[in-house]
Amino acid sequence: MTQISVGVDVGGTFTDFVVLDPQRGRLQLKRPTSRPDPSVGILEGLSELGVGACILSHGTTAATNVALERRGPRTALVTTRGFGDVLQLGRGQRLDLYALLPPARPSLVPPELCFEVNQRMDARGNILEPLQTSECERLAQSLRNLKVEAVAVCLLFAYLNPAHELQLAECLERHGLNVSLSHRVDPQPKEYERASTTVLQAYVAPSLDRYLNHLNDRLAQADLWVVRSSGSVCRPREAVDKAVGCLLSGPAAGLQGAWKLAQELEIGKLMTLDVGGTSTDVALCDGQLPYLEESSVAGLPFRCPQADIQTVGAGGGSIASLDAGGLLQVGPQSAGSQPGPACYGQGGPATVTDALLLLGRLPNQLAGGRMGLDSRASQAAVEKLARALNLPLLETAAAILALAEHNMAQALRLISLERGYDPRRFVLTAFGGGGASHATALAEQLGIKRVLVPAQPGLLCAQGAILAPWQAEEQRAWLAPWLEVQDQLADWSARARANLKSRAPEGKLQWRQQWEIRYRGQGSSLWLKAGARLEQRFHALHLRRFGYQRPNQSLELVSSLLRAYLERPQPRIDIPPCTGKRAGHAQAHVGLPPEPVTITIYEGYPDFWVTGPARLQTMDGTVWIGANWRAKQAAKGSLIMESLVYEEEHAE
Repeated sequence: MTQISVGVDVGGTFTDFVVLDPQRGRLQLKRPTSRPDPSVGILEGLSELGVGACILSHGTTAATNVALERRGPRTALVTTRGFGDVLQLGRGQRLDLYALLPPARPSLVPPELCFEVNQRMDARGNILEPLQTSECERLAQSLRNLKVEAVAVCLLFAYLNPAHELQLAECLERHGLNVSLSHRVDPQPKEYERASTTVLQAYVAPSLDRYLNHLNDRLAQADLWVVRSSGSVCRPREAVDKAVGCLLSGPAAGLQGAWKLAQELEIGKLMTLDVGGTSTDVALCDGQLPYLEESSVAGLPFRCPQADIQTVGAGGGSIASLDAGGLLQVGPQSAGSQPGPACYGQGGPATVTDALLLLGRLPNQLAGGRMGLDSRASQAAVEKLARALNLPLLETAAAILALAEHNMAQALRLISLERGYDPRRFVLTAFGGGGASHATALAEQLGIKRVLVPAQPGLLCAQGAILAPWQAEEQRAWLAPWLEVQDQLADWSARARANLKSRAPEGKLQWRQQWEIRYRGQGSSLWLKAGARLEQRFHALHLRRFGYQRPNQSLELVSSLLRAYLERPQPRIDIPPCTGKRAGHAQAHVGLPPEPVTITIYEGYPDFWVTGPARLQTMDGTVWIGANWRAKQAAKGSLIMESLVYEEEHAE
């Protein structure tokens, strides 16, 4: 194999590149994200690296940003008569239990753009009331008059019989409207989630389409692949057809890279900590990559196969400010790359990065010296908050850091303790530009004794994009007793396998089959891997997740999912081990109130034990070794950090 493989991850602050070149070896680059067009920075980075023809795997936030910033097209919803308020009602749950006037449910479609049509299917997909062609024409004209650009169509029971949705689509597309159909986007029961997912698809797909077409045209020599939320890759056309599947593109690539490293090091239980400029993404792997079918972005629920990643608005660029009551808060707003933190010298606000710099946890340069940091600007920005809080400067910086790490720790508790997992049994894997700066502090809060840092933590998302396999899936809704559908299920599985094989590139496919099961008549369901003892496994998982089980109650199959995987061929170029060298000493501050201590600074990862507090500096990230911790280079060029308390326990 002689093809050059490139992984690109566009983050809120930096755009990262990893190149695997059979001739030149492994190359990497970290540069500020270009605004407002990230493709400019991608092209400039490839030019700087001297890369032409290549296989380029791209993790993108293009779809996510459209939803977060509410800059999609004017979108309408079309649904069955009597269900026009489905987005406003949701599940009937109050967003704020104690608000006398509860806030409106987040929605991308205002009530005046929710339309109803006279048609009806029953719960088996039989037509009770046909859809009239004349009504479709009148609806299309109304949408055109209201200057609607995108339409989400979500008719009752369309996942069982899509005839009416297809009829509507034919008419609306003839009038020049972009149409998304629920039976293609989310062929599952529960009309609110299906409607919300279809609306999100209609809202973000046009922007993602323009971005990928623009990028593909400018990358004339590159074979472009897009990373999806599941941690797999697909072609740009597939990404647009299922745009909701790209809402967690970048974080999923990082999880893929972390899991590959864990497998090589024979670590089966890990929690991942990916700290970027805007957010912190966490996940828990208990012997396998975690997946889920339902998530939300900016309060908007959606369903699609995706890596189980939880996100909190706490990153290096998270802005420190005072709330309405005069109390300190950190995030979720971020300074991004422009203007960025105050230390970037562009007039930005006080952020977590500024606090780390003032406390001596960061060097005066980032990205291998490409970006200098202005400590005076950080001091000026944090001093404004310090005066308002009537606190010393360094105590204010320490408080900013403590609040940010509290938010990160809460996210880690959510995926572990609140789901019945003991975090002490897991290895914390820290990456992203800032993950290793906070890892030991977070590990102490959760009782974790070992931390793993990849060889190039700030570039792991870009590296994971290269490693991501091709994946496709087939899904069907059932809503039938489990014991009554076994023969039909086998027939469906055979047809689904044949369909996926016809779509797959050349290579040996791997398969993963899952069932969505629930107790008969219950609303909550659980996903289980196909295999033996399914009923017993369901009861056990239900007990752990919900606190009870009903072994004598019959089960119901809600839906089935079949995934096909294909590992993509790529050159294997290992990261050469880089022994850390002592680079000097500096003053840092630990504890509350901050106390100055002298720390040793190392360039790279030393191949001998280093006891904290200390700071390790690399081109793409900074590792902070906390007090009562030690660190040493491990296999695959990675760094292992161990709590000295852990060593004392083992000595006993």
